[in-house]
Amino acid sequence: MTFSPRERAALDLLDVDAITADTCDLIRGRGENPGETERDTVLRLAAICARIGAEVTLQEVEPGRENLRAALGPADGPAILFLGHSDVVPAGEGWSGDPFEPRIAGGRIIGRGTTDMKGGLAALLAAMAAVSAVAPDLRLELLCTVDEEDRALGVLAALAAEMPREYLACIVAEPTDLDVVIGCRGASNLVVEVTGASAHAGRPEDGASSIYAAARIVELVRDRHAILAAGERDRLLGTGTWNVGTIEGGSGTSMVPRVTTLTLDRRTMPGEDPETILAELLGAARIDLAESGIANAERISIEGTVDMEMPGFRTETDSPVVQIASQALRELGASGTQTGWTAACEGGFVARHHGTPTIILGPGDITGQAHQPDENVEISQLETAAQAYVLIALRLARAA
Repeated sequence: MTFSPRERAALDLLDVDAITADTCDLIRGRGENPGETERDTVLRLAAICARIGAEVTLQEVEPGRENLRAALGPADGPAILFLGHSDVVPAGEGWSGDPFEPRIAGGRIIGRGTTDMKGGLAALLAAMAAVSAVAPDLRLELLCTVDEEDRALGVLAALAAEMPREYLACIVAEPTDLDVVIGCRGASNLVVEVTGASAHAGRPEDGASSIYAAARIVELVRDRHAILAAGERDRLLGTGTWNVGTIEGGSGTSMVPRVTTLTLDRRTMPGEDPETILAELLGAARIDLAESGIANAERISIEGTVDMEMPGFRTETDSPVVQIASQALRELGASGTQTGWTAACEGGFVARHHGTPTIILGPGDITGQAHQPDENVEISQLETAAQAYVLIALRLARAA
């Protein structure tokens, strides 16, 4: 490996033992979502930021739930944004020990959030400190949001409070097994409420069954998923998808059900709009209902809302951040593979709001380790991730 003197000086400042200790400390902050707040984790993050000399601001999103912003370097200089989140999914059952008392075994840290994504946060903060020490004129920012694992309230609040600005790049420290993710699908939760008219089950013709109407909507969703699955597949991201997640309806066996609610998961491709997708489904459902033959169909209404949206994004392969990240990882002994994610993350919000070239790059495996009992991350990946962040930041600044 051949690094410039400035790169070598920054890399030499990285301390893998400190990164390991910070990861363990953040795990102890818990932050299960839903069910808890992220405050303890955020306070621990703020303490790390204070230790490295970063300027910290907190933004309350809900009581006990604060976004954290940390910055090093002058506000008017070229800037790189790191993005992460402080919440974790609930620990659940099946652990071999306390999920929030981290332990080290076989070169791995085990605990809820090691991979998704407290290890990534510890690695990027170490990298920010090292880069700032050798390149004090480079602006380095961290936005760590709450509620990423649920409704993305944190990132929505953060971006609503700021005007679009130019960044050299945004690096999302989610777990990618150290691959360079240059695009990801979006996610949206759609809620469809069908309202009919109740009646005694002995005279169902007096009512209008919301369940019968909802069942036809399920078939429309299945049809739309089949069309997407049979269509052209994106090389990195595949296709959009539909899923019916829940159905709730009726209040008793002897009653025609008045209200039935469906929740739908629609994974979107970059550029797709969930509001447009929902409007098309509702329009088709209303036409289908009129032709259905369901008793008193004219008394049934179908309405819907987008309950949550997380947009997708795509960054071109010739973007400087993509090229620099892949090369840096190869120099560090990783593959530097450029790939796509069928999962969703908050990078799409930043790409849309700021127009920023965005990649996802972090330690750990999103499919094999995250959201599972005995979640873990390799300590060697934490070190490589921090090294990669250092090289990417310094080389982006040099190329700017």
